[in-house]
Amino acid sequence: MVVIRKIDKIFEIIKKLPNNKENGFTAEDITEKVDITRSTVSRYLNSLVKEGKMEKTNSRPVYYTIKQQFAVKQENIDYIIGAKSSLKIPIQQAKAAILYPPDGLHTLLLGETGVGKSMFAKLMYNFAVFEDILPKEAPFIQFNCADYADNPQLLMGQLFGIKKGAYTGAEKNKTGLLKQADQGIIFLDEVHRLPPQGQELLFTFIDNGFFRPLGETNQQLRVDVKIIAATTESPGSYLLKTFQRRIPMVIELPSLRERSLAERYQLIKTFIKNEQQRIGQEIYIYKNALKSFLLYDCTNNIGQLKSDIQLACAKSFLNFKSKKQQKNNCLKIGQEELPYHVKKGIMNLPNRREELNNLIKHEGGFITFKDHSKQTELIEKNTSKNNYMFYDVIEEKMKSLQNNGLAETEISEILNIDIEKHFKNYWFFDKCCEI
Repeated sequence: MVVIRKIDKIFEIIKKLPNNKENGFTAEDITEKVDITRSTVSRYLNSLVKEGKMEKTNSRPVYYTIKQQFAVKQENIDYIIGAKSSLKIPIQQAKAAILYPPDGLHTLLLGETGVGKSMFAKLMYNFAVFEDILPKEAPFIQFNCADYADNPQLLMGQLFGIKKGAYTGAEKNKTGLLKQADQGIIFLDEVHRLPPQGQELLFTFIDNGFFRPLGETNQQLRVDVKIIAATTESPGSYLLKTFQRRIPMVIELPSLRERSLAERYQLIKTFIKNEQQRIGQEIYIYKNALKSFLLYDCTNNIGQLKSDIQLACAKSFLNFKSKKQQKNNCLKIGQEELPYHVKKGIMNLPNRREELNNLIKHEGGFITFKDHSKQTELIEKNTSKNNYMFYDVIEEKMKSLQNNGLAETEISEILNIDIEKHFKNYWFFDKCCEI
């Protein structure tokens, strides 16, 4: 039998406290959360310091911080950009949905393309694990209904599973994603693309806790799954009313134009810092280019903002490697590196001059973003290997073209075309941009 020490229980409580104080925690902060005296808490904290799990200051009051290797590394919904402003209410709703007794609530996320619905769903899952509502090994299954919208039968087969012989070509049993998500969460993106029959099967599962794979007439499968669904459409447009009534929590995520310039500034800062990490070198941005990013009409929200910044960084990297920018030995983003629709943002300056000046008045004409903070705010991470290795591909292709004797101007033209083609393939700049 494993005996869990009281000090370990206290440490687990401390790790779950929101880290909203710059200097760390005091004994008084912990006392408010646990039913023991302040002196006992102090004793435990000092013991944790001796065990090497925490550090403390020599100040009065004494502040305690968790050493980095012992800190909870799970992405926390409380640190998402906008958590204290535009996303404050959605986060409160998300927490309520996860914590609602006895088993939480099914949830529908509303919002335009690119607002971050996928990321928000994953952070809801993280919160459920963080609060011990779900075990750490609980599955999180993500499925985009639009991927199979042209084949409703296959779409429902992916979701509910298929019994061998259910239709022509069904040569073996197939486990559906709903079964794979047992004891966890399934995220159904673009749920409005699910046909009426599929919606009916889903709300039957919500009502009764069981479903049948396609072609199955006898066996019922029971699973314990929370559904987070998302749609870019008005719920009444495509979703059956019988389905809507079974989703008690509806959360609407704001578009980028509904968020403040301060939040957009934090997003830009974070995206550029992400690219700095990928390249391994600082990126500087001219103030007017920053103004363009802050003011342009970003119709496809955070997804488009991210892709536009990545495009500008890729062009800056190309110019640096082709010696156009090596005068100052750094990567620069100026008007030359911006997509045309971003450049036009500077035309909106007269309407928002005062707001913009208040936001960046302390910035110089040539800006870089260094990460000095212990806690960084979260945005959705791009884990695609293709995008992560993109700078290596640019450099390798440049060397290949140089070895073939092409002039620098020709190399630059070829690679600029390749860069724009790459980003159009992933994000469809002018019409559709996915996060």
